[in-house]
Amino acid sequence: MKIGVVFGSRNVEHDVSITSAYWVMKALEKAWNYEIYPIYISQNWKWIYNKDLSDINNFKNLAKFDDYTFEIDMCTRWKFAFSQSKKWLFWKKEKFELDVIFPVLHGLTWEDWTIQWLCELLEVPYASPSVLWSAVWMNKTLMKQVFASYNFPQTKHLVYTKNDLNKQEILKELQMPIFVKPANLGSSIWVSKVSLESDLDEAIELAFHYDNEIIVEEWVQNLKELNCSVREENGQIMTTFVEEPVTAWEFLDFQEKYTSTDGWTMQWVKAKVKIPAEIPDVRAHEIQEMTKKIYEVLKINGWAPRIDFLYDSKADKFYVNEINTIPGALQMHLWDKSGVKPAHLVTSLIDTAIAKSKERELNIDFKSNIIDHTIAFQK
Repeated sequence: MKIGVVFGSRNVEHDVSITSAYWVMKALEKAWNYEIYPIYISQNWKWIYNKDLSDINNFKNLAKFDDYTFEIDMCTRWKFAFSQSKKWLFWKKEKFELDVIFPVLHGLTWEDWTIQWLCELLEVPYASPSVLWSAVWMNKTLMKQVFASYNFPQTKHLVYTKNDLNKQEILKELQMPIFVKPANLGSSIWVSKVSLESDLDEAIELAFHYDNEIIVEEWVQNLKELNCSVREENGQIMTTFVEEPVTAWEFLDFQEKYTSTDGWTMQWVKAKVKIPAEIPDVRAHEIQEMTKKIYEVLKINGWAPRIDFLYDSKADKFYVNEINTIPGALQMHLWDKSGVKPAHLVTSLIDTAIAKSKERELNIDFKSNIIDHTIAFQK
């Protein structure tokens, strides 16, 4: 089976996507029964296919892949078909047809719905949430509104655009310290903790620099950040252990997730992640059950998102924070610790993608004589 792994993208999470795709392709290699097609979207908007892009070391010199761009065939159903001109064939086009697309894209304009829409348009099976729910989950404002409709516990928060920003309302309604963050970014990019009123303007300006909508929410005292991943296999919804990332700071930022020199959480350094989390067993069970409920009621079927929670260790109270639709490296380390090997995880997601694609085949057998009537009316 030919699997196209799509990654990169033209946004601030471009490099995160590359590292995530690397781990996904390593897992696909271990599954043995897939032929992997790395499809890289560059920051300057080139779609590039080359087998060597499965090796992360090659991303230190991307210039040598500039001639490997391709054209997508919009006229082939059930396959992601594309043509690439080959130098050694005297620029003759070679056509490729892929069976499943495996998106490993993070961030705005890609993780939200764009790649899913393309796959839907081409009627290609894809291992990812649907167009509708990908769009909803990417926007933290809409996500919080959906959480509220199901009475999931949340922190107190306010939402603003540049046109309706009300600093006095923030100071009146929310208790310091507070978080200020863009509504549509991930990976903790440009999230600020504000403890003093004098720092509020800078945090707001920073968040608005990267998004047109921001969220301002109250800080959780005695904070522990908790994660739980969920997926479906053979009709059964299952979760991982609850994970507790370990941070030297007040909250887990981009550096500690991805670039810390002494190890980082997304590279599964044991000293940076506690699995299972050091919380009461009853709370861990409640978080797992709420994770299953979120997966079920929000129709996340067919994928393996991560649900993030905030926990007040002294008050023994947790809040649902957000859904990460395509988490970094698919949280493979967490699934592995929970008894699901990476190769099995990606295989089950591909199998589910094919099954869900068949479910989306709707009956279009409807006949009418509207054209004849239109012709007659014209006469």
